[in-house]
Amino acid sequence: MVADLAAELPLMVLADLLGLPREDRHLLYQWSNNLVGFDDPEYGGGDVEAYRKTFFEAFQYALSVAGERRRAPRDDLMTLLATSEVDGRRLTDREFCNFWLLLVVAGNETTRHLITGSVLALVDNPTQRERLVADDTLLPSAVDELLRWVSPIMQFRRTAIEDTELCGTPIAAGDKVVLWYASANRDAAVFEAPDELRLHRNPNPHLSFGMGPHFCLGAHLARLEARTMLRELAPHLSRFRLTGPVVRLESNFVNGVKSLPGSFTGQ
Repeated sequence: MVADLAAELPLMVLADLLGLPREDRHLLYQWSNNLVGFDDPEYGGGDVEAYRKTFFEAFQYALSVAGERRRAPRDDLMTLLATSEVDGRRLTDREFCNFWLLLVVAGNETTRHLITGSVLALVDNPTQRERLVADDTLLPSAVDELLRWVSPIMQFRRTAIEDTELCGTPIAAGDKVVLWYASANRDAAVFEAPDELRLHRNPNPHLSFGMGPHFCLGAHLARLEARTMLRELAPHLSRFRLTGPVVRLESNFVNGVKSLPGSFTGQ
């Protein structure tokens, strides 16, 4: 489910939007695995040098493509990033590389884990799965409920810019504060029966895309990709069976699945 379906859709979309050869999408997959999976023995393994090497390779690739686009512009996002100006100034090489890598990692890791986690949630909740199979008008609310349920990004760290207090706890300017979106999305003060998957849940004020100025740039695209994948899978979901253990990513940042083996059985 991960390598053959969930990872392929966002990678192909990214490659097309950025104007990259589709065969290069597996480089994006490798780089994002190594960076997001820094703590996982299969990927980064906690090796700082491997982490730096991944950044170097990804940035060299991006700069090479940027140079090509400046010489021969195309109708793609890489050309826009490499040539656009704001107030007469282009992105510096460092700014360009950081923005490009943000798009690459955020644009495939999160959607991949959302799709994989959604399929696993539907396997574990057959009554909800059958409701979705029978009624595709549930798709919009189902995607938001699965975003809440999976919470692909579990937490972000921020820095307090001034002294403040939160629920009686003092926070000083400069303190590092961790926002646990996975916890917020199961808050019983906000969600009725937060530990139940309810594909019809409405309203659903989940925080899986963050909030405020850091709201996810790709939220609309992520929803579209998830709706599209689930719409195509829906007629077959009742026949999907796990054929092996689910292997999760070792991370306190991303709620990821590395392997979800299964097959579509019967008629």
